[in-house]
Amino acid sequence: MNYLDQYEDFLLKNASQITGIEASLRSLTYILPGRFHDAEFASQAIYAALNLLGLYHNAILRRAAHHHANETQSEHEESAFNKYINFWSSQSPLHKRCSALLSVISYTQVLMEMAVYKKWGQKAHWRWIGALEAIKTVLRLTIFKLTSNRMCLYPPHLQRDIDPATLERNRSTSTSPERWKGKRSGVEMPRMDATIELEGGNNTFKRNNMGGIHPRRKFADVTDYLMSKVLTPEKLRRPDQMVHIMNALGASGEVLYILRPLLYVLAVLKYGRLSWKPWLLSLAIEVMSQTMVRQAFEPPHGGRSNMMPLEKQEYARRLKLLWLNLLRGAFYIRITRPRLERFCNSVENKPVLSLVSGILRDYLPLWENIYFYTSSS
Repeated sequence: MNYLDQYEDFLLKNASQITGIEASLRSLTYILPGRFHDAEFASQAIYAALNLLGLYHNAILRRAAHHHANETQSEHEESAFNKYINFWSSQSPLHKRCSALLSVISYTQVLMEMAVYKKWGQKAHWRWIGALEAIKTVLRLTIFKLTSNRMCLYPPHLQRDIDPATLERNRSTSTSPERWKGKRSGVEMPRMDATIELEGGNNTFKRNNMGGIHPRRKFADVTDYLMSKVLTPEKLRRPDQMVHIMNALGASGEVLYILRPLLYVLAVLKYGRLSWKPWLLSLAIEVMSQTMVRQAFEPPHGGRSNMMPLEKQEYARRLKLLWLNLLRGAFYIRITRPRLERFCNSVENKPVLSLVSGILRDYLPLWENIYFYTSSS
């Protein structure tokens, strides 16, 4: 057994603990900046490493889940998002490569930007940002084309939709009998705790007919179990039906949204980051593109939006990201940062708020100088 096999076996035996450690270390990276010299760089190095390692762990967990499903002749129930991403990745190797490269860039872009800024200074730093945004734009436009003009979802990779606890090996099984026998009729029926697992129970595995052990999904209660068996429209849709093919208006809005980060950086290179022109251009493009996308899904005579659930989630995410414009460019330098500094000064002597202001104060220069902290790209 080679080292990778040993690591995979260790991961599956301790999946819950490793997932908890990942989450704890990822949370730690948010409070590291300002704690010591080059803490920002160390924080981003840990954050990038954790996320890249998380992608590898996702692949192992998914492979194990599918292996158990094949052994037990059952079907691993994926989330709608993963069904959609997995469908297009299986349809096109180019889509899979573009998505993987986008994921790697998104997790390492802040770290790379910090390294370039530290080594070559601000001018080279903005050129590097422009080159990276151009690469990301090409990748997103390629995915947009490969999916036949469908909305680009975030993140571009498969999410972890598997409960790691169900894949841990070498757990003790319940010693309670798995069948119930009626006293009057003598009819034997499988016990509920041998068929499904409710949250809080100790029985994580059930036996198949061959004597093997395979994991079960936890359910909050019996109603949750029954609802999992209900066929919803989302479960019946094919993956390519989960996101609409956009009409001309929607496709134009989506392309504008994809181009917005690159156009902003080009404007900064031309006018400077203290100018209002890049900020106003970026905000106008973002608002216009989202308006065009929304109108593309609205019926001609009014009524509810025709967006699918995945499209609604993505559109809601983009609306929330509009707030990042307050932490970007000339607006942040001239309006937001002075107000945040005054707030930090006003609460620096208050017991609890002083801790919050201390962390906030450490991020103020990062939001100003490191583009990818607030880029939303």
